[in-house]
Amino acid sequence: MPEIVSRTLRLSSPPDTVDTVQDLLATIWAQTPRLDPADRMAAELSIVELTANVIEHANRGQAIRFTLTVVVSDDRIEATATDEGSVEHVDLSDRSMPDQWSERGRGLPIMQALNDSVEHRRVDGVNYWTVVRARRSPSSKRGRKVMPSISISGVIDEMARQRALEDMGILDTAPEERFDRVTRLARQLFGVETAAVNFIDGDRQWAKSVSGAGPVEMTREASMCTVTIQSNEPLVVADMTADPRYSGKVVPGLLAFYAGFPLYAPGGERIGAFCVYDSTPRHFSVRETEMLRDLAGWVQQELTVSQELSRASEVQQGLLPQQLLSMPGWQIGGVCIPARAVGGDFYDWYPVGEGAALTLADAMGKGIGASIIAATVRAVLRSAARFADVAGAIDAASAALTIDLNNAGVFVTAFHARLDMDSGELSYVDAGHGLSIIARADGSSERLRSHAPPLGVDPETEWPLQTAILEPGDTLIVVSDGVLDLYDGSLRSLDNLVALALLAKDPWEIIEAIRARARGTSSDDVTMLIARRDDAR
Repeated sequence: MPEIVSRTLRLSSPPDTVDTVQDLLATIWAQTPRLDPADRMAAELSIVELTANVIEHANRGQAIRFTLTVVVSDDRIEATATDEGSVEHVDLSDRSMPDQWSERGRGLPIMQALNDSVEHRRVDGVNYWTVVRARRSPSSKRGRKVMPSISISGVIDEMARQRALEDMGILDTAPEERFDRVTRLARQLFGVETAAVNFIDGDRQWAKSVSGAGPVEMTREASMCTVTIQSNEPLVVADMTADPRYSGKVVPGLLAFYAGFPLYAPGGERIGAFCVYDSTPRHFSVRETEMLRDLAGWVQQELTVSQELSRASEVQQGLLPQQLLSMPGWQIGGVCIPARAVGGDFYDWYPVGEGAALTLADAMGKGIGASIIAATVRAVLRSAARFADVAGAIDAASAALTIDLNNAGVFVTAFHARLDMDSGELSYVDAGHGLSIIARADGSSERLRSHAPPLGVDPETEWPLQTAILEPGDTLIVVSDGVLDLYDGSLRSLDNLVALALLAKDPWEIIEAIRARARGTSSDDVTMLIARRDDAR
């Protein structure tokens, strides 16, 4: 049996020191009794020196967290340390031993003298150290070998692959018809029991779409798609039971035949596979392989759409206000959770005079079309900030948008207001929105009703200006109808928000409660804007 022992330790220094590492090594040496004492002594000295260097130098003497992995296999002892320290460059060339009186600079020369490979790389702000020593037999003479690290490039590649998969934003998302139709077609076309779109996460395989009896999730070690992503070529195994390379992955009643194509992230990283499989071996022709390639290309196109939607979501979220307003005596916050990658809701705030402009709008519909309309409304309302009153801003928005909204066949409800931070006066126009309420400090509430249609319905509309006063301890809550759907969907849901506001100590506690309620259950965009005046007491 091959002698392979691997241990990983996550350290924080302080309080962890080299003593922690020596305790780890003691457990490894106990499990590798055939390891030559000279190899063990050299490896321990090198790993301790590596640890000491990371602790002392990687973050210029400041506290640091790092991970140490030690692997002992039949032909080598290999240690990899990974840290996010501030030191970016280490010169490993011409590392000679300092003079005998020097107390510093001995660690790296000792490591290089005792080992066959000492490597350092910095990728995306992370330092990777790897030390490799070839094992010798008790009777052999020590000679330097060409033995580069087998793990450092793999670690870097895997981190890039994992980061690319996470950036796709597709893991653990709900099933989607655009992927399901491909797996259904593949299953019918090839007459197999299962077709799937699988992604390889850190330690698991997860399926975005499965047609048939296959699992949604399984360990990465047992996954055939893990083998597929090791190459750019298709993997076809007609009879896994007859192939010793894959016999260990045979699952009786589920997996004995497999064919798969790798799937890619935008940067070219292999993140998963489109595959078909069956519980019995079968022949898979060249023509069928080409047909499977075409279906994998279809899935790849859908992944490209997903990435574009993810990018659109980042842009839309970036348009939301990123900084808190500097308004002494006030707390203002908001949240927007699209039902899809992007949505038609938005909230906004920005300083105006001795206060702020506040906006929440809802474009009819969902998805990219609604998000484009929402972004346009936001831009027009912001450009109209020069008007002395909010009604003027809404009039300007209507004049600029009516033709576009009519052509698109949509309308937009909007609550647009200006808040005076000294007096607490709220001047607002409600264009068909009607989902605003003030939770008073005494437990009562006042709903701010709408008296005019949405933008895009009638260009001749005159939107009346209305006012309200926020007293100390009062909270203004403006929401989209998606928030009401988190309760019973009716206007009675506003009473739930009032109760929540009276119990919460600040707007962010309300927002987190709404986030938790919306998680995984919302079928509509969920948006909320809150302004609370500090209690004078």
